[in-house]
Amino acid sequence: MNIVEQIKADIQRAEATKQKIAMFHFKVLKNADELKGLNPEGFCKEVGMSQKYATEFRKMLALARLMKEQGAKLISN
Repeated sequence: MNIVEQIKADIQRAEATKQKIAMFHFKVLKNADELKGLNPEGFCKEVGMSQKYATEFRKMLALARLMKEQGAKLISN
């Protein structure tokens, strides 16, 4: 399973607990390095999110870049 398929599955599971949007943000932020070359609209469509979340995708990539520059680290799981 590739990263996009995994994120899609995680988002679908999170929907049951009303955490779909939070999971989307978390997964994009956590996997920003692997996702940075993807088309935001195409990514959103592929994972089952509305096209309006393409802006959120871009924001999470920018946040991940800023966190890296500032020396912040995401929690590993």
